[in-house]
Amino acid sequence: AKKENSFIYNKKVNWGYTASNQRNIDTLVIHSSYDALGDEPYDLNGLIKEYQQYGVAPHFLIDRKGNVYRLVDEKNIAYHAGVSKMPNDRTGVNNFSIGIELMNTKEDEYTKNQYSSLNKLIEYLENQFDIEYLLGHQDIAPDRKTDPWNFDWEEVDSKNTIHWKVNSNQSSVTG
Repeated sequence: AKKENSFIYNKKVNWGYTASNQRNIDTLVIHSSYDALGDEPYDLNGLIKEYQQYGVAPHFLIDRKGNVYRLVDEKNIAYHAGVSKMPNDRTGVNNFSIGIELMNTKEDEYTKNQYSSLNKLIEYLENQFDIEYLLGHQDIAPDRKTDPWNFDWEEVDSKNTIHWKVNSNQSSVTG
């Protein structure tokens, strides 16, 4: 995997997205997932294989050590959000968002390296796009999704106050 921007490894997939050159990206969506089909929940290739089985892919995946992998180019529409709606009622969230997956189970906590890499990635993306919104998957699909699990929004740095907390009974606090 070729390293780009000193911290992003290209590990591009050939499924789970639609090619595009005309996207107005203003939203980042944080997800969590793990390899539920294999023996090791934090197996990178196992998790990517699972995405392939479901025909989905995030733009970025951050492993437990904090390595950042680009699976889909930002210009393309990755299938990460599913049926979803923004708190301001916009739908088709995949069309204007970038999906970021962090490897985690429902029981574990994220690592310091994951938060550190996530913050570096957010800064990188905010320098490239006019990002207005940072949400969890649960914020745009509350009837279907509960991730990112055990996520501490206080650990997230952004030059914007961009996290919307909606419909959530989680104990996280937002700025």
